[in-house]
Amino acid sequence: MMLHSIRAIAATRYDVRMRIVRLFWAGVEIESGGATLVIDLLEHTAPIRSLMGDPRLPIVFGSELLDFALVTHLHPDHYDPDALRRKLRPDAKVFCDPVNARKIARDGFTVIGATLYEPISVGPFTVTALPAVDGLGDPQVSFLVEFENIKLMHFGDTLWHGHWWKIRARCGPPDVAFLPINGAITQFPNMKPSGIPADLMPDQAASAAAILEARVACPIHYGAFHNPPVYSELPDVERMFLEAADRLGIVSQIIDPGNEIAISRDRP
Repeated sequence: MMLHSIRAIAATRYDVRMRIVRLFWAGVEIESGGATLVIDLLEHTAPIRSLMGDPRLPIVFGSELLDFALVTHLHPDHYDPDALRRKLRPDAKVFCDPVNARKIARDGFTVIGATLYEPISVGPFTVTALPAVDGLGDPQVSFLVEFENIKLMHFGDTLWHGHWWKIRARCGPPDVAFLPINGAITQFPNMKPSGIPADLMPDQAASAAAILEARVACPIHYGAFHNPPVYSELPDVERMFLEAADRLGIVSQIIDPGNEIAISRDRP
């Protein structure tokens, strides 16, 4: 596993029954208690090629059989119905913002709308939808996933918002926070360009991790797409994130897609 860490992690005991794998782009897969859950799986990039270009990193494929899926929002770089159709068990459920449930159900999935801050028992996991703000104004949520005494938060491609403090107060600090960092500037057709990033910038992601008091912050949603002027990623975002995290005293891990993150079950 390629791992860069600004600060050493005081980790002593790992549970081999638990796996957290970073997938391609914003995807994360969790395996625990004999079940596999995926968040924002993306494997088919043809639908987004005209806007975001060809991927600049190899596509990492998740497990071939999935029990549950979480979808933060319906942008095609976060919702890949073809991949989910192929990999989800016939009785599998997809969890999403209630506003997006009808569209996902029309695509043939069994859907559960996740209301903000209301925990849902999902096999060995507990899933809670958290607030998010979408860069294009579409419905979006973030997710807290709890399992094996671990709290994982996944923030899709949210903008900066004022909910970080409430999330920390209501849910406690996460053991790991997956945060978008590429600060993409978009000029999509039929939309007047703003020149404002459509998701978190690297320093904003580090600041969010600090407010959340995340034990480990892992950047996602960067490096794979850059297709100016339609979709432009900020340059050198990984370095900027690591430097900002270091200034704020945040433990950070850079996890290459396809590799696992090591999370200790021991809490300080």
